[in-house]
Amino acid sequence: MVRMSNLAREIRTYSLSVGFIFIVLILWEVSTILFKIPQYILPSPLETITAFVTKWPALSAELVYTLEEILVGFAIGTVVAFGLAMAIASSPLLPKILYPVIIAVQVVPKIALAPVFLVWFGYGEVPITLITALICFFPVLVNSIKGLVTIDQSIADLMTSLSASRTQVFSKVQLPNCIPYLFASLKVAMTFAIIGAIVGEWIGGASHGVGYLMLVYSSNFDTAPLFAGILMITLVGVLLFAVTAAVEKLVAPWAQPVELTFST
Repeated sequence: MVRMSNLAREIRTYSLSVGFIFIVLILWEVSTILFKIPQYILPSPLETITAFVTKWPALSAELVYTLEEILVGFAIGTVVAFGLAMAIASSPLLPKILYPVIIAVQVVPKIALAPVFLVWFGYGEVPITLITALICFFPVLVNSIKGLVTIDQSIADLMTSLSASRTQVFSKVQLPNCIPYLFASLKVAMTFAIIGAIVGEWIGGASHGVGYLMLVYSSNFDTAPLFAGILMITLVGVLLFAVTAAVEKLVAPWAQPVELTFST
């Protein structure tokens, strides 16, 4: 009964969201007709959907490259961040050494690093993937450290008194405590990865990808396909976020929502 009531509550919540989006689309469509807004300035929802269907072959072909940049950059950024978080959480000295460097790297605009990556790695997917990884890195690092260190110290002391090894304390206490923080940051990092890949394609000299295709449409003032590209990236972002949330429920159904610390 509790599960059914939760399901009904979720359906009601999503119904309200869908209804709100539907109202916005109607107002958007009506506004373009009443105010006679040119298509090259603001296409109507119907024109956007028509362009989405018409340009689907081109958009879907370029989406393969963008998805690769998103997923590879996300994987690199999160794996490196969690590995570094484990090292920092296990050492009293490393935070003092590495945290100032990490903060300094984080506050540097990623767009400013793009020309450097182009010099180092040339044009193509490598600099775009690295920009994506850098954007994903910080939220995962900060929240993983928080999850690893904010444990019930009495439990850790009890395990230590029972001659538990550091590996056992990590696997039985620290890691379960960190999982909610980790997945909360992974959901944020996934949305950042999409932003990083698209922006990287804009400034990284890409010759493939949805972001590259959007630049082509923009230079031709072909706004309806441009909005179709935005729609595709939005749908992909929602899907990837939902997949991450679903994995969280499978891995840690007991996990409670946590307050997330992240930075753009």
